[in-house]
Amino acid sequence: MKLVVTGASGFIGRNVLLGAPRDWDVAAVYGSTDLQPFVAEHGLSHVTPIRCDLTNADAVRDLGRRVGRADVALHLAANGDPAASVERPGWDLQLNTVALVNVLEHVSVRRLISMSSGAVYDGLSGAVTPATPVNPRLPYAIAKLASERYVAFFAERRGPLGSYVNVRFFGAYGPYEAPRKITTRWLRAVMDGQREFTIRGDGRNLIDFMYVADAVDALLRLARDHSFSGTVDLASGAPVTIDAIVRAMAHAVGVDVAIRHEGRVPEYIEFRSADTTMRDRFGFAPWIAFDDGIRRLHAHMIADCGLRTAE
Repeated sequence: MKLVVTGASGFIGRNVLLGAPRDWDVAAVYGSTDLQPFVAEHGLSHVTPIRCDLTNADAVRDLGRRVGRADVALHLAANGDPAASVERPGWDLQLNTVALVNVLEHVSVRRLISMSSGAVYDGLSGAVTPATPVNPRLPYAIAKLASERYVAFFAERRGPLGSYVNVRFFGAYGPYEAPRKITTRWLRAVMDGQREFTIRGDGRNLIDFMYVADAVDALLRLARDHSFSGTVDLASGAPVTIDAIVRAMAHAVGVDVAIRHEGRVPEYIEFRSADTTMRDRFGFAPWIAFDDGIRRLHAHMIADCGLRTAE
């Protein structure tokens, strides 16, 4: 298997590199963050780091010549901060959509797995699936939806894609996630000695995410099976409350915390995925429970970052 991973230096990308079979030939495309030390540290001899600005069509054309024809491309490169798209929609469009179009035009692959987002359901409530009509207002979600349409266009009209999957991803947590992410940010605060958390709203609003190892399992299943083309939701199906996140982090490090609530959150996420394609077609279901995932993230932060829990 010849696999191209774009955005390979990011959170999901690094975990994919660690989880991909060692007999695969992996081209790991990264931007500004140097990936070579990570590859060397983990002995990933089957991984070739390649630096490329995906928003530059000439650079991507050179990338395509270097990589040649690949079996699968896993396109993870994107703006990682959806909230920033409100103030910088043009920048967001470049990172989320223009970069993808450049890859579609200049990198030859048999199958493309493109990471979209559950954010395309922005503004909806209740059960949703890829068949649900969507009309997002958040620039990040608009760019992701446009990207989905471009993937389908290239597969159906332009070629040479043989198959594709647009993955509407609801999120993950775990090692190598951005420090601003709620799980790492709050777990670090607990480990630093914070014992009281103030949460906006009633604490019962939900977040649907899975431990990153489960997400990698799902993506590798999509890479192996070329028989499906279309759009799927990748969600845990077991959302947790904000209060539960804080308590799980405290339990993982063996401390007690107090939770206070004040004010209101700007909005609740009011939609949930009812799509069963990942289970029915690919045999995938997350198996790492949230408490277990938090313990794993805690262990990683101790081992990899040298952090200890404050007394």
